[in-house]
Amino acid sequence: MKKFILIICLILSTSIFSQELEKSTIKCNYLTKFLIDTTDISTKKEELTGLWIGKSSSLFKSDQKAKYDSLTKESTKKSMMNPIGGKIIIDFSKIPRTFFKPEVYKVGNSLKIFDRVWNVNYEYESDQKINWNLVDEAKVISTYKCRKAVAKYRNRNITAWYTEEIPISEGPYTFKGLPGLVIEAYDDKDFFHFTLVGLKNLNELIAPIRNVISTDYQKFLKKRKDFQNDPAGAYFVATGKQVPKDDIERVTKMHRSNNNHLD
Repeated sequence: MKKFILIICLILSTSIFSQELEKSTIKCNYLTKFLIDTTDISTKKEELTGLWIGKSSSLFKSDQKAKYDSLTKESTKKSMMNPIGGKIIIDFSKIPRTFFKPEVYKVGNSLKIFDRVWNVNYEYESDQKINWNLVDEAKVISTYKCRKAVAKYRNRNITAWYTEEIPISEGPYTFKGLPGLVIEAYDDKDFFHFTLVGLKNLNELIAPIRNVISTDYQKFLKKRKDFQNDPAGAYFVATGKQVPKDDIERVTKMHRSNNNHLD
């Protein structure tokens, strides 16, 4: 069981930007299938992700991550109220883990991506504008009449099926900007696959992740590559502790195998 002992006080507060946030009117749930390691089919994961849509903003993130954030906040609050031996002990080991890390926050024409390298959260403005090509193909998905669109997103070929029956120019991750809601989206190698499984009216605050380091994509990419090349070194810089020599190869292999990044 992993335990974190905090001697300092932790302050739980709402975002300083809360007055600028709005509430959703609709929430879409997508079943998201993806590989952790593109060379190993056994690393395939399935996770429920959510898309909260408001009048002028939206947020896409793992549903499990939303639950994890809520549960860790509640666990921290309880631990602060009930210190043991004068120390605040926080245990997150029993909270279900999430594997889909990125979040996408859209306000107007601004699209910000939030992602993590080890235990640090970063945010950067998306530098990729998706130019969709509408294709004269149609099919029915989950009772919705859908039309096809294709685009290039970095080094991936993306196919999206959208429906004009829901005239909202939204979709999972950054796959937005079509004449209707994206019902299904995937890359040509099927390393990522999003499928709408639920839609409901929901009034919840659209709040992006807090306590992040602002950067740009190229700097974020370098930070991630540096960490994957030398995770033991990064751990030492962050904590002042050495990874045991017998564990360095295993730890390095584990982090390098996490190679499937949608950005």
